[in-house]
Amino acid sequence: MTYRIKHVGINNETDQQARELADKLCDIFGLERVSESAASIFAGDIFEVMKHSRRGIHGHLALQTEDVEAAMAELAQKGITFYEDTIRRDKDGKIIFVYLQQEFGGFSIHLTV
Repeated sequence: MTYRIKHVGINNETDQQARELADKLCDIFGLERVSESAASIFAGDIFEVMKHSRRGIHGHLALQTEDVEAAMAELAQKGITFYEDTIRRDKDGKIIFVYLQQEFGGFSIHLTV
């Protein structure tokens, strides 16, 4: 199984803090705001600036893999568990997104395609 960092999610306590951080990251690294939702702002495709601090002390790491279901099976054999309520599926029912229950260094991790 191979993994690569897709983006880093950085927690904030308020919408205003998130906007300020997203603007700063865009300015420093020459990025553009790619999208904004009720939960986050993407600064390029590198940073997901969260408008809350629900997962992870500091935020999350998005790990991209070719097959989330296969990755889940492999990680489960190593004792990793998953938040079932975070599972997202594609139109064919295949899992394409899930959060691990464990945190690492203050970061939660989610798998995605």
